[in-house]
Amino acid sequence: MTVAEGTAGPKISSGPSRWDKTKESLQIFTSSRVAVFGFVLVFFWVVVAIFADDCTFRPNLWISCVTGDRAAYDQTTPWLGRYSPLEQFRGDNLQGPSAKHWLGTDRQGRDLWARLAYGSRIILLLSPTSVFIALLTGGTLGVVAGYYGGLIDEITMRALDGLMAFPQILLYLVIIAALGPSITNIIIAIVIAGAPGIARLVRSLTLDIKTRDFVAAAETRGESGWYIMFVEILPNARGPIIIDAMLRVGYAIFAIGTLGFLGLGIPPPSPDWGSIVNQGRSFIQAGHPWDALWASLAIAMLVVGLNLMADGLNEELQRYR
Repeated sequence: MTVAEGTAGPKISSGPSRWDKTKESLQIFTSSRVAVFGFVLVFFWVVVAIFADDCTFRPNLWISCVTGDRAAYDQTTPWLGRYSPLEQFRGDNLQGPSAKHWLGTDRQGRDLWARLAYGSRIILLLSPTSVFIALLTGGTLGVVAGYYGGLIDEITMRALDGLMAFPQILLYLVIIAALGPSITNIIIAIVIAGAPGIARLVRSLTLDIKTRDFVAAAETRGESGWYIMFVEILPNARGPIIIDAMLRVGYAIFAIGTLGFLGLGIPPPSPDWGSIVNQGRSFIQAGHPWDALWASLAIAMLVVGLNLMADGLNEELQRYR
């Protein structure tokens, strides 16, 4: 008896492709009307920030535009922003909404829509950047403490508990007052205040996931601890971490606005939304509420949008479990 050559055995499925996983993730997100509505609110300001002027397509001016460098604004061409946020229109001080100035002007005759448009670039750059750094810092501390446990866990968590004992706004004030108001120091303050909470979340997820069979299989294969933590554990905890990150970006936006309102944000003449609220509140009783109103609504749109995205995504993920 001869055995037929070339007989192929049953094909082994390699599982869903990366594109199929991406489509499934998008389907989970788009199936929630709450999440989609929140995305629309956030996406509006993302588009405004990108296309406020042509700075996005001139990388040599990126940092200068964010820091409010007057010379950088003079080199750019306004698009959606219509005007430079530093341009002063003589005789148009404290004007209400009009065809020339869609949202009115401030006490120095600067267009409020232009200042909000350029200010969105500051908010949408600083808040995700600071949360991303906090995720890297807190996530690493949390997964290490949760996986190894023992003395490492005890020392790490007690140190982070000490930071969490302080109210976040107090930490912001202390750090900014000590280091001075600047973009870098604002990021440092948000990272220090946010990393402990992220570490505690990641640690709790790690304590649960490390008892799973696939982690035991990786240990049996002789994989290193770093491989198990960052390849086996963290990818399987990404859902709650992503949802928490969305919420924390909203918290960071609110924190940046609060610091600007207190005079500890980005120094003028940068169009920081918090400073716009602070400068405009003294004119509310004089019949000019537009500065404080529009900037407050802009902050609320972003924070509410991010919260709706996180809530909607969390509800859909619960259904798929």
